[in-house]
This record gives sequence, C-alpha cells and structure tokens, in this order.
Amino acid sequence: MRRLAAAAACAFIAAAQSTDEVRVSAHVYSPPQLHLTAQAQLVQLEVVVRDSHGRAVSGLKQGDFEILDEGKPRAIAAFSVETRGQATVSMPVSAAAPSATVSLSPRPAMPPAAARSTLLFFDDLHASGGEMQRTQAAAKRFIKDGIGPGARAAVFAASEGLTLDFTADADALTAAIDKLRTHQRMSENGLQPCPRITPYQAYLIANNLDPTAYNAALAEANQCADASITRAPPPGAMVRGPMQRGSAKDPTPTIVLQQAEATWQQAREISLTSFDAVDSALALLAKAPGTRVLLMVSSGFLSGMLDAQRDDAIDRAIRAGIVIDALDAKGLWADPPRTFGNDPQTYKGFPQTTFIFEATSNGARNDAVNDVMAEFAAGTGGLFFHNSNDLTGGFAQLAAVPETTYLLAFRPDAEGEAAKYRKLKVRLLAGKADYVQARPGYFAPARVPVKADEPLRKLDSEVLAADELSELPVHVAGRMGKTPKGDPTLSVVIHVDLAKLKFTENSGRQTQKLAFIGVLTDPNGNLAAAKEGAMELALKPENLARMQASGVNAVLTLSAPPGLYRIRVVVQESGGKMAALNQKVEIPN
Repeated sequence: MRRLAAAAACAFIAAAQSTDEVRVSAHVYSPPQLHLTAQAQLVQLEVVVRDSHGRAVSGLKQGDFEILDEGKPRAIAAFSVETRGQATVSMPVSAAAPSATVSLSPRPAMPPAAARSTLLFFDDLHASGGEMQRTQAAAKRFIKDGIGPGARAAVFAASEGLTLDFTADADALTAAIDKLRTHQRMSENGLQPCPRITPYQAYLIANNLDPTAYNAALAEANQCADASITRAPPPGAMVRGPMQRGSAKDPTPTIVLQQAEATWQQAREISLTSFDAVDSALALLAKAPGTRVLLMVSSGFLSGMLDAQRDDAIDRAIRAGIVIDALDAKGLWADPPRTFGNDPQTYKGFPQTTFIFEATSNGARNDAVNDVMAEFAAGTGGLFFHNSNDLTGGFAQLAAVPETTYLLAFRPDAEGEAAKYRKLKVRLLAGKADYVQARPGYFAPARVPVKADEPLRKLDSEVLAADELSELPVHVAGRMGKTPKGDPTLSVVIHVDLAKLKFTENSGRQTQKLAFIGVLTDPNGNLAAAKEGAMELALKPENLARMQASGVNAVLTLSAPPGLYRIRVVVQESGGKMAALNQKVEIPN
C-alpha cells in the first residue's frame, strides 16, 4: 500500500465576515489505516452477466443475485449498476471556479466501477504467421470500432515485452498491433523430419504418458533409413507398458526416446518463456488504474508438468485484482491428420501407426495446448473465447467495456484469517441460466488493531467506513486545477446548509464548529491524498441569518497523479451529527 501524494492546500470560503467571527485551520490527514477498503470490511465484486451469445444482460436487481463465500451465503451490503455510456451529473459549484470543472457522479452507495485498463498480450512465441495475421486484423478492427468509454489499452508481445503503454489513442494502438510479427521458436513438425516427433507427441513420450505416441514414433524410426521400406517394426518392439530404451544391437528405441526428450525440453523452455512473459505483463498491469484485464491472444502452448508456474501466475493475478481473458488464435479448430506425402519436410511411406496416432490424438493435443488459457480464465474470473473464427467478435466480447456491470459488496467474517484465500461464487436466483462472470475468490484483508492509547475518533471511524450518512445537509462538487509546477490538483468543494444546524449561544454570539475530511483513494482502496480542516463559527445574529441563507463552503485541495479515484468526504458538527459521501472522479492527464 502506498501514499501517492499529500494534499497541498486547503481553503475555506464563507460569506463576507470579519476574521474574529470565523476561524479556520487545515492540515494533511493521515487515516489510521491506509487501505481503506480493507478496513471498511467490504469486499466489492464487479459482476457481468452474459447470455448464451456472450452479450451482457441488463435489467437485473439486487434480489436476483446470491453471493457464496466459501459456500456460505453473504448478505449483499451494497448494490449498484454501471451502464456503458451512462451520463454523469455535474454537481453545482457554489464557489467561483476555474474553467475546468470535474463531473462527479450522483452519490452512489458504494465505490463506483473503475475505468478499464486492458493489456493486449500477443503470444508471438507460438502463433504461426497466419494466426498472427488473423488476430492482428481482428484486433485492429476491434480498436477501430472503439474499446468503450473510459477504457485504455496497451500492447505487449511475449517475445519483447511492452510495445505500447496504456493509451486511448486508437491510431497508436492500431499502429502498434500492425507492427507485431510471429517469433515462433519451434516447428510443429519437431526437431527432425524423420522420425517426425511433434512437441505434443514428445511431451507424451518424455513424461511416459502414452505408449501409443512412442509406438508411432518407433514405427517411423524403423522406416526412416529407407523411405521405400513399408514393413512395420517387429512386434517385440511395440510398447504397451513403460517405455524401454534400446540395446547395442537395436539402438532405435534409445534414439526415439532421446529425440523425444530433446524436443520436449525445447518445447518446455519456450513454454517457460511464455510464463515469464505473462508474469512481466501482470507486474506491469498491476500498476495500472481501474479494472485490470489481461487479454491473452495465443494459439496455446503446452503447460502440462508446469502446474506450479501456471498456479503462481493465477495467484499473482488474483492478488493484483487482474482478470485474465483468453482468445484462441487458432480460431475454429478442424485440424485433420497431416498428409505426409504432401509435406516436403517429411519422408513418404510412413506406417499406418502414425496416421492412427494422429487421428486419435488431435483432439487431445488441442485440449492440451488450450489448457493454459482455459485455466487462466477460469482461475481469475475471465472468459475463454475459442472454437470460433469470429475473432473480431471475440475481441469485442473480451476487451470491450461491458454494456452493463453489476457492483456487489459484502462484509466478510470479522474473525476470518488474514491473507487467506477464500473461494467466491456469485449466482443468479429464480432459475436464471445466464453465465455469471465474477472473480472466483479473494484474499481476506488484514486487520490492523488500534492501540489502546490511540482510540479512533468517531470522525476517523467514519472515514474508514464505506456507507453513506446524511445527518447533515451537505453537497459536494469538484473542480480541476494545477500546482505551480503544473501537476494536476482536485479542489473538493463541500457546501453545508447552516439553516439546518443547531447553534449554541456564547457571549452574545452563535457558535458552531465543523470538521471536514476529504480522502482520495484509487480503485484498489490505496490512499492517494487526504486533507483535514476545521471551521469555528462565532457569529452575530445578523451574520448568522445571512449565512443561513447562503450556506458555507469548504474547499479541500488534493493532488494526485492522473487516474480514476473515489472521494470520500466526511463532515461533523460540534453536536456529533455527521455526513459522509462517496463520489467518483477522474483526474485527467
């Protein structure tokens, strides 16, 4: 958790009165616990409901959903709906404002859905030239049609890393995608033309998973010396149990096993390189603001025997709040057994065993290379788009901002073990059969105990909460500005209606004290900036009447890097009544 910036200034504006009637003070505010979302004990879920065609379903209500936390139903503490392109409302600014005014949303009951940061990850280590060209064309068409409001994308190639940082510039994204080229590091035909042992076949042989694969390779090896020979290998050479190495008299089995092991080791190294690239992409994406999506565009790769690397990547994604969607670059799969007679890289006259193995293993091979994409998507709450040639539609379904997103939140058990992974399931009630897309789990937030000699003020407790309060008549607006160095600032204007506050008479004056806190947090709940101020009013009756008619404004100026944030404003009067409001704002570049 990090502190991005501190507030630089605070000012209070009231109707014209002498300084002995209104006293103000301000200082940087440090919440007792920086990670406000965790301390508030709310777990927020972004849920997309899709129909059988992959389209987002709208019109659902809170009562249509159920949340299961480790199988235990949880009450939905907050619910809202985000619709693509919905209008935001500009709240009035009572004080004189610069020309740049920030549009703030109506007060939601919970932090709003964040803008989307999508990293387009192209696995150019495994894709063929044709697959790369098809996915490039589909990706460029998708970018041209638009990625959605508030969305940014970056381009990442497995072979070289980030090629374009996050941007909403469609021309820049199209140009970066157009420059991608295949860097396929291994032919599907394997290392040698005869015997031709494919990477998948080598994986089966080297890990002693399928004797049929070994038998097919051995049958080929026995005919490689003379392509005109059509005899099958001796029956004794066929393997039905554990694969055995050859002897000095017949080294062929040893040659087959050595070639299979060498082929598998090379395929394994390339797969490990792809996992390293995914880890780099996740680390980069973890720093991006808003909802984070890694769209993996790949023809798949062998991940069997690499479960630890796959699970580590899923764990990193979950901890960083990243959803991994995957798009199969192969498109509609209909790969027939290879016809060796038409392949100049292989020899003619292969035995029937080869064709039997090819015919019976093609489906299993396709599943094996797709497993990594399917597991990434299932493990992070993403989608896997495959077995379709509509790659443009696949990009639109996976990378575009959904038409409708449902925001649900619940309170986890207070006694839950901190940092423990807990499984989640969101399902629809009333027999609805739509597909619910949501993250499959969360890590229980750590709870930092408050020291006995540092009791929380009621004001601090409310800052750390998530619910809204309306005991005081308070309205919030905002405007953009800049520091003398040119850094962006956000001025949060807090308007209080004094007509509904109770004043106390003291020495002929009407007194009241207001405390203001403004806290700016990123979509992950990390503190970006915070400011606290106080206003002490000691007014003559005639001034009180005038200020009750106009109200009073407090302006808290916060500075933070560009991005989407949540503002939480808490106001307390001397009698203990409070107001707490949540709003969203984007600080532009």
